[in-house]
Amino acid sequence: MSASEVTIRAARLSDANAIAALTTQLGYTVEPSTVADRLSRMLSRNDQQFLIADYDGQSVGWIHMGIIEYVESGAFVVIGGLVVDRDHRKQGIGRHLLARAEEWAAQQGCSIVRLWSSAARTEAHAFYQHVGYANIKTQYSFVKSVDRSGREGFRGFIPDVT
Repeated sequence: MSASEVTIRAARLSDANAIAALTTQLGYTVEPSTVADRLSRMLSRNDQQFLIADYDGQSVGWIHMGIIEYVESGAFVVIGGLVVDRDHRKQGIGRHLLARAEEWAAQQGCSIVRLWSSAARTEAHAFYQHVGYANIKTQYSFVKSVDRSGREGFRGFIPDVT
């Protein structure tokens, strides 16, 4: 298989099961119904894009990106998530998904694409550097619940990468 045999397309609500399954490979467990709910909101927004990589009738990866604007840096595209099925890695799919994100960023008038990666994901770090991304800083990540339901949501921010 090569990246040229992979089709990149916009996500559909019917992709929720595949997205949920691939997300577990990032260390996050999320129910397909929750994915469908969130995806329905994301797909209706012009400032977000969610793409699926298909190979031989199977979803083998996804990328989610969105536009963020900070007063100190202006607008940029942030990669909210990227995963390629472990059985299909190192075949150019991740590079192809990132290239599409970079094209979308340029179409949106954004000249910067950023992403964050957990310290434990050393293979991912090497990949990102290999495709031209620079590690610009190390930082702490803080979260605070503003209501009772938020405490349960903490788990959604912490991957199980053991």
